[in-house]
Amino acid sequence: MRARILLLCTLLAMLWPASTEAMEIRIPPLTVKSGQSIEIPIMIDEVDNLAGVRLVMTYDPEILTYKGGLKTKETDSLMHIVNDKKPGALIVVMAGAKGIKGKDFPIFKVTFEAKKDIKEIRTTKISVTEIQLMGDDLKERKATINSHPITIQP
Repeated sequence: MRARILLLCTLLAMLWPASTEAMEIRIPPLTVKSGQSIEIPIMIDEVDNLAGVRLVMTYDPEILTYKGGLKTKETDSLMHIVNDKKPGALIVVMAGAKGIKGKDFPIFKVTFEAKKDIKEIRTTKISVTEIQLMGDDLKERKATINSHPITIQP
């Protein structure tokens, strides 16, 4: 009986998640003038052994034009690709054999240009519609998304 209880406790410990807290992916509030470019950091609050990232983002192509995307010094060891074939949607995929770790840093930066013909203050968002994070242990990491508005001034 004692052996069964010990076995059950061991199995539960192996199956129980180590942490129920999710990481936060954040896009900070930013302001840009009509016709100017803006670099938007995709921030992460804390990560340990992150080896894979897949982000699906949407934006308003009537207000913003996608110009490019770059890794950061913290994610330099990861390979990346950006699918920007469809205006208004971006798919960013990053992967590496060894995970990265850190606190409150940008995992990726996207650059947009605000349309030139904006005559009044407008707000828009870069929305992260799908997210998948993977550790170098091949286990998925949970994340929440907090996307703030981008203000475009005439």
